[in-house]
Amino acid sequence: MPTAEPVPTTGSTATVRQDHPTAQRPVRGLHALLAQWPLLLVMLLLWCALWQDFSLHVVLTGVLFSTVVVVLFPMPAIPFPGRLHPWWSLVFGVRFLADVVRSSVAISATVLLRGRRARSSVVGVRLRSHDDLVTTLVSHALALVPGSIVLDVDRARATLYLHVLDATDDDDVEAYRRTALNVEAGIIRAVGSREDVELLRRHPDQAPPEDELDDLRRNPVYPQHALPDTPDRVPGTPREESR
Repeated sequence: MPTAEPVPTTGSTATVRQDHPTAQRPVRGLHALLAQWPLLLVMLLLWCALWQDFSLHVVLTGVLFSTVVVVLFPMPAIPFPGRLHPWWSLVFGVRFLADVVRSSVAISATVLLRGRRARSSVVGVRLRSHDDLVTTLVSHALALVPGSIVLDVDRARATLYLHVLDATDDDDVEAYRRTALNVEAGIIRAVGSREDVELLRRHPDQAPPEDELDDLRRNPVYPQHALPDTPDRVPGTPREESR
């Protein structure tokens, strides 16, 4: 199995930028409920899809049900930059469907022609954006394409770890990383914040360098005591400095 990025661990914590526009802040009351409108909308659509009915009484019942769930089981607000680019959203949708069809054909051919001889790899992909919404959308988009599945997400380093079928050598691993970064680029163009769009402009082909992580990080690094079964440092990875 080709070597992919090792899972970095650390014995110290790193400071999260609290002054970032999308940094998590506690919100309460009506403002907190309104801030969850993307989640409420998704839950409403799922409710109507389950009933297979979009009549007024079903929609109103779905709004009530979604509101009760959010109030009784509060979750961290999903930061939405308020930016939606219709053209780039359409472009991403078309490319995503094309990727699904292409990967379905390729995986079918691999299974039929190579069977058990097909090899897989665990690939680490460090993204440009540290925004939770972008990271979530990228991970779901990659998981929905046949041949790959997300195993783990390192929020502090904006890194996805995926199991990729038919990645037999280092060239295949690098090719998949480029594919994943292209998916992220499409999502940033469609719904990313202005900061992420600028980040994409500065780094069109790869993630920002390691020395920029502290400026981009929006989530804390796990302290070592939370990872008792891992070593203080994985060989070949930089050690995080305490701050």
